Amino acid sequence: MIRLLLISGGAISLALGIIGIFIPVLPTTPFVLLSAGLFLRSSPALYNRVLKGRITSRYMTRETGQRAGISALIIMWSMILLTLFFVAETTWLKIILIAVGITGTVFKLRYFFSKNHKQVTNNH
Repeated sequence: MIRLLLISGGAISLALGIIGIFIPVLPTTPFVLLSAGLFLRSSPALYNRVLKGRITSRYMTRETGQRAGISALIIMWSMILLTLFFVAETTWLKIILIAVGITGTVFKLRYFFSKNHKQVTNNH
């Protein structure tokens, strides 16, 4: 059951990533990386197809992963700030939003920029 959910999530993420190649609003790299991660846990054959695919292989480098991390941080903080200023009315909700943002930022920075981070690489 979980394997089927991971494969389904990977397929949806990959479809969104491929659509993002043609539609600039959708971020391609995070979706392709997410699909690779989901396929890695569920289907080695699908993972290898994403890793070595003609279209998707260029999104599987360390530099691309770092750019995706920076893009994710920008999108995350944009949404947090929009929510803070236009949606959240209570102080406790604003504090939670800021705490979640800081936690996410620390995680992303430590994950994407650590020297021990083993990023998926393209091994053609």
